[in-house]
Amino acid sequence: MKKKLWMIFGPVIVAIAALLILLWAPINFKTVTPEKVNQAATSLDARVLKGENIKNNAEEENYIPIIGSSELSRMDPFHPSSMAQKYHWKNQPFLLGNPGTASLTQAMNVSGMTKLKNNKAVFIISPQWFTKKGARSDAFKYYFSPLQLTGFILNSNHGDKDLNQYIAKRIIQLGISKGPIENDAVRRIAAGEKITSYERTYVELSRSSLQSQDALFGSSFLQDHQNKINKATSKLPDNYDYKDLNKLAVKMAKTHSRENDLQIGDSFYKKQLFHNMKRLKNSHTHADYLHSPEYNDFEALLYMFKQNHVQVMFVIQPVNKKWMEYTGMPQSSLTNFDKKIKYQLRTQGFDNVVDLTNVKNPNYIAEDTIHMGWRGWLMLDKKLAPYYKDKKANPEQTQYKMDHYFLTDTWANDVDF
Repeated sequence: MKKKLWMIFGPVIVAIAALLILLWAPINFKTVTPEKVNQAATSLDARVLKGENIKNNAEEENYIPIIGSSELSRMDPFHPSSMAQKYHWKNQPFLLGNPGTASLTQAMNVSGMTKLKNNKAVFIISPQWFTKKGARSDAFKYYFSPLQLTGFILNSNHGDKDLNQYIAKRIIQLGISKGPIENDAVRRIAAGEKITSYERTYVELSRSSLQSQDALFGSSFLQDHQNKINKATSKLPDNYDYKDLNKLAVKMAKTHSRENDLQIGDSFYKKQLFHNMKRLKNSHTHADYLHSPEYNDFEALLYMFKQNHVQVMFVIQPVNKKWMEYTGMPQSSLTNFDKKIKYQLRTQGFDNVVDLTNVKNPNYIAEDTIHMGWRGWLMLDKKLAPYYKDKKANPEQTQYKMDHYFLTDTWANDVDF
């Protein structure tokens, strides 16, 4: 009888035991091939954002991350991934951004990119993040992984104490709850206390399992956008000439925005705007991007870059000029945001800022209402191409001087700068 039971259940028990050993044993799995990294670079898969293994593998190869949000999915011929492939940039973009990702999500993303140290990155800033409510709790919960949480807890006795307290408080404010031991550890960090030895041991064991899971499954069944990139690059001329490409961008933009007079891609217009146009008329007359907790979250991100001596190109992406006029959004709301965010950057030594909010000719700079496309991408590519020639940071460009004032409520609402 026992033998029969073992014949039935034995293989299942062995399989479960083997899986548990794989997940909990501190084994360094070599599952990420160069082909997987290449696929991940344009996959925009949330698991890549929430994980660590494949991003750190990319940092050992010829990739420089572009960190942002949903604009990265606008993969037209002038998208950086298309241009880098067509014109053979020495280093390729590694895209890290999804709808709903903002400063705090990306701060936690960067915190797990240990191989980013002393290298370059690109960060795209979206003005629409900086609303009075700031980061959405549901979006942050979705992208904040247990792996990121364990890394934050274990590193809480390193780095800047005020920063660690700030992040812990935000984790609590945004309703993150991963388990009683992790929750208590975060509470202690928020109070300026050290975590207990028991909490550290527990989180270390948990992190070991999570790292194994990330190594085993974090790069499995990723979305593959290579065909999309190949199709986009086929529309580009063999030789790079900015003036010719600009004309091509305008031509393509006109072709893809025939059904509206707002220079918005027809697909987006039909799906997202057409049935709501009357309601949206003059709907942004009171737009305000000067009062937001997002400025503090953005400072947390800057601290992460500073701690790893990352040289960063910041890109302030544009808002569609015709959309601003239609919705009644005052130019001053964008101008004042622009002034405030650049003040926060430059007073702390983050001087490489590409500002696309107020270019001389804004036609077809955005593919929809608030995201770069066509000429916007092309303008950015002109800056990226020389930047991507070397992925190593210039130490002279990473002499950041952080100011805790930018973590305060006072700065979040400051209009005098």
